[in-house]
Amino acid sequence: MENMIPTAVKANVPTTPENMIPRAIKTGTPGLDELLAIGGLQFKSTVLVSGEPGAGKSILALQFIYNGARLFGEAGVYVTSEQSIDRVRQNAKGLGMDLAKFEENGLIKLIKIPVTHGYEMAPDELTNEIKKAEVTRVVIDSITPLEYLSSDIRSFRANILRFLENITTRNVTLVATAEKRKTDFDNAEFTPEDFLFDGLILMGRIRKAISFERVLSIVKMRGTKHSEELHPIEITNSGLVVKQIE
Repeated sequence: MENMIPTAVKANVPTTPENMIPRAIKTGTPGLDELLAIGGLQFKSTVLVSGEPGAGKSILALQFIYNGARLFGEAGVYVTSEQSIDRVRQNAKGLGMDLAKFEENGLIKLIKIPVTHGYEMAPDELTNEIKKAEVTRVVIDSITPLEYLSSDIRSFRANILRFLENITTRNVTLVATAEKRKTDFDNAEFTPEDFLFDGLILMGRIRKAISFERVLSIVKMRGTKHSEELHPIEITNSGLVVKQIE
């Protein structure tokens, strides 16, 4: 992945006057930052990546943390609620991301939320890591199991809102993932959680002849103009790439 040359993306992205451009946190995912007028996610924003299983949500989120460390020297925390930490490392390595060396130098911290032992949106370990001045990126992958284990959906959403309000008081940019049972880009159905985040990226698959193609759509992104087109994506041995529109 380190030798990958980002694929150019032809997209109609509105421009923003230079004197009004907020600080951008680059995702480092080839082709994605080019879809955002400021060249990345807005600093201290919260972004939800939602979509069907196998769409590439976890890869996109993991690249946000990995690229932050590898390309920009920024410390990040990756929270997993579904996989073990060893499985996260193994899957990342298969996509060209060697997390271990960045864990050793303190730029990446992996945390497992034991959701089977009780529901908690922000465990103490995560809160303590966020308080560290050098941490600028946080990923929660995903919030869906936390919802399933919550006995009260209203309480779950209130916990998300409180967590988002808390995290935006710190110098942290958050990317969270969530499962969507059905992804219909023409007739998208949104959940209340979709409205709580500053940004929403929808990922899924569309039929192309006799096969399916993975695609990505930026539904909203507060603080920056963005492409409103449907963009094909590809998962390679070096990770996820937003492909050029043909």
